Amino acid sequence: MINGKVCNAFTGNPNMRCYICGATAAEMNNLMALRNRPVDVTKYSFGLSTLHCYIRFFECLLHIPYRLEFRKWQARGNLKTLLTQRKIRIQKAFKERMGLIVDVPRPGSGNTNDGNSARRFFDSPELAADLTGINVDLIKTFSIILRAVSSGVTLNYIAFSDYCQRTAELYIKLYPWYYMPTTVHKVLLHGSEIAKEAILPLGQVSEEALEARNKDTRTFRMRFSRKHSRKATNEDLFKRLLLTSDPFLSSTLTSTLRRPKEMPKDLRDLLILDDVEEEGSDISADSSFGD
Repeated sequence: MINGKVCNAFTGNPNMRCYICGATAAEMNNLMALRNRPVDVTKYSFGLSTLHCYIRFFECLLHIPYRLEFRKWQARGNLKTLLTQRKIRIQKAFKERMGLIVDVPRPGSGNTNDGNSARRFFDSPELAADLTGINVDLIKTFSIILRAVSSGVTLNYIAFSDYCQRTAELYIKLYPWYYMPTTVHKVLLHGSEIAKEAILPLGQVSEEALEARNKDTRTFRMRFSRKHSRKATNEDLFKRLLLTSDPFLSSTLTSTLRRPKEMPKDLRDLLILDDVEEEGSDISADSSFGD
């Protein structure tokens, strides 16, 4: 699974434009026009980056409350001061009540918005709505959609498409002044077709495992590789990664599958659960259903 930046690089598409239908940021909220817009079906093969979807949906619902006092997509002039002041208040509230440090730059690159913070946000929709001022129903529907695509279970494509369409209409009704981010647009408008084209359920090809190995890669390179040449360093790194991924060694490790939380009816309606066992199934191993 690849993320949006890689998809844009492959297609030569600007970051603020959908690489599937070509819609710009200013066109994202015009649902009527988007329904008749031609799409490039060959781009469905890029899939959905489920882990990054969590982060982008979280950031969308984080950036809207920064602008609730003036209700404009861009903050210019004196509005920048209002945005900064409200942002500081919301960040302080998140730290005090949820223990999360949100939207703070990290040394080197990126910021503190990660998948774990996003899941904690969507696991507590009432508290999240209280902290941000975002409509609680929108947070809940976003949560249902994200849990569905990351569950590792085949989607009910018709039900999922209808649910995403209703969610997009709710979003436009509540916040028409904030253009829908590209990732949110991609999931709500194209998510069902992307999932239908995928060979496996989207949650089974998540990039979470790849992201989780970044820490191992840094550790192996620093502690268990020769440093006299780049070739030797990479050779030792690859050998260590192959060693830790050996199926026999992995099978000897003790791991306990997390018990799934009780699924809301809305979520069950979006999944095809006929062939999924209640115990020890893929759905119980998914982190979004864990305790």
